Amino acid sequence: RWARLRLPNGQVARSAWKENAMSKQPRMARNVKLLIDGKTTVAEVLFYFNMMLHDEEKTFAFVSEFSQPHTDLFENSSQTVFACRYRGDASLKLVEVHTIQSVVAMIPH
Repeated sequence: RWARLRLPNGQVARSAWKENAMSKQPRMARNVKLLIDGKTTVAEVLFYFNMMLHDEEKTFAFVSEFSQPHTDLFENSSQTVFACRYRGDASLKLVEVHTIQSVVAMIPH
């Protein structure tokens, strides 16, 4: 497993595994926007790893998916504000890294 991944847009997505181990204030670059089957969602990356699957090496991210955005706020902001709840271990998911679109900010409120 490893701690970071360079995205096609040039951003570096990090992981909770490494950021939580840092003694100083972490970068908080572990929250990412995913596009899976035409649906956009946001998740916290826990770590990345390679795995052989059907004789092909694939790269995955183990993530904790946030809830869907608050519907009214999302619609009233012209679909720009994703106000979501962090669900932690209740929403763990394995995704291929090519589904990661960008690094995003998820501000606690």
